[in-house]
Amino acid sequence: MSTDFDQKPSTVRAKAVPSAKKPQRARAKVTGKTTAEVILAAARVVFAKAGYDGASVERISKQAKCNESLLYYHFGSKDGLFAAVLEDTYHKLAESNAALEIDLDDPVGALSRVVLNMWHYCQKNPDLFLILSNENLLKGKHLGKSVTPGKFLSPAITQLRHTVEKGIAGGIFRADIDIDELYITAMAMACFYLLNRYTLSAFFEKNLMDTDARDRWGQVMVDTILRTAQAT
Repeated sequence: MSTDFDQKPSTVRAKAVPSAKKPQRARAKVTGKTTAEVILAAARVVFAKAGYDGASVERISKQAKCNESLLYYHFGSKDGLFAAVLEDTYHKLAESNAALEIDLDDPVGALSRVVLNMWHYCQKNPDLFLILSNENLLKGKHLGKSVTPGKFLSPAITQLRHTVEKGIAGGIFRADIDIDELYITAMAMACFYLLNRYTLSAFFEKNLMDTDARDRWGQVMVDTILRTAQAT
């Protein structure tokens, strides 16, 4: 598992549009995706690999195999495109949480499933932390403006809250637990492990990305969160 980006203003001329549409139709026919979706997926790859500053409109358009004018047409600028990638990142994370079925009558089991779902999603989408790291380097300039993560993350927090509240009502979980801190703890454990997988594997002289190692870390995450939540 691996995720293995200069920008200059561009003026789209009317006569350039007909020729630009050719790669749009060809690409959509092959992938079944719209031009905007193809560009968005390509941008995610480029931003994750090279970062915001290292990305360029030219490089992204080459990755998407489309004319640069299409990128400007759909997203306005590299900044607008990064904002779209960031919002899509939050959206996909929210979809993963929404699709998870849990049994609130079993708070311990439900909380374990929520944590493992977060871990599995992060493994399948390693560019998640790379995209978010880029936004942190930009000091969150897109958040609260063109991107509002709250509307995407609130369902995940609500799901976690309902799970913990059920456990509190049953005397299983602490009444003073902070839901936000619980979420941060789980995501931090996933983030540190995945972002440092190569250096940690070298340091400990073992492959931290083999199946057994990843499964064990998932259980460490679950045990940590449960110990944090459970009443004494």
